[in-house]
This record gives sequence, structure tokens and C-alpha cells, in this order.
Amino acid sequence: MTDPVHRPDPPERMCPSTPAANATVFLGMITPAGQVAYVTPQLPADVALAAADPDRPVESQLRLAGPCVTTSCGFWTGAHCGLGERLAASYQETTGETEADLPRCAIRRSCRWYAEQGRSACAACSYVVTDAR
Repeated sequence: MTDPVHRPDPPERMCPSTPAANATVFLGMITPAGQVAYVTPQLPADVALAAADPDRPVESQLRLAGPCVTTSCGFWTGAHCGLGERLAASYQETTGETEADLPRCAIRRSCRWYAEQGRSACAACSYVVTDAR
């Protein structure tokens, strides 16, 4: 388990793995290899959702972000995001040395995972595909 970084909360923390129903930001496309190809600058989710293939689950095509729902989420521990914590622990060894080594991300400044887990969460983030079942 990693020690959370605990940066002060901005007015709204963003979940970098939000189901389409709660999405406000389009983070990137899911590549055939199962990784996220990030887009910057930030784009509204509805732009990407309109272009999604209606015959496939949206979350298998797009990586979306939205406001963190804390207590309404099954990963919320009561104090922090348990999913971000697990991901950061899994990928802690692959973290780049500097901020410049991290993937370009449109929500990093407000990201729940980054605020709580730091760069280790970013290393894992591009491998996450949201399961909206």
C-alpha cells in the first residue's frame, strides 16, 4: 500500500475513470492494445460521446472523467479512493522520474487519484478501462 500524498482539495475533485452517465470530460481513446491515448486540451465528454460507436459499450472505446462522487462510489473508502490507491501500489515501480515523464492529462490538477497518490497513479492510469456493467 502507498502512502497517500494528500494534496488540498480544489472545489471539485475529478474521477479519471467515470462511467459515461456521469462524464463531463473526454480524456482519451482506448487503443486496440487497451491503453488510453490521451487528448489535450480538455474536451467536453459530449463531443466524444456523440462520435462513439453505438454498437459497443462507450467505456470500451473512450476514457471519460467526471466529478468524484465519493460516498456514492463503491471504491470510496470513507477517506479516499480505494481504486486509485490499489492502482498506484501496482504501478509504483513504473513511475517516471519527473512530471514531464508523465502522460499528458487534461485533468491532472483536479484528479482525485493524482491528488491522493501522486505520480504512481498516473503511471497506472493509461491502463485503466472503466467497467460500467
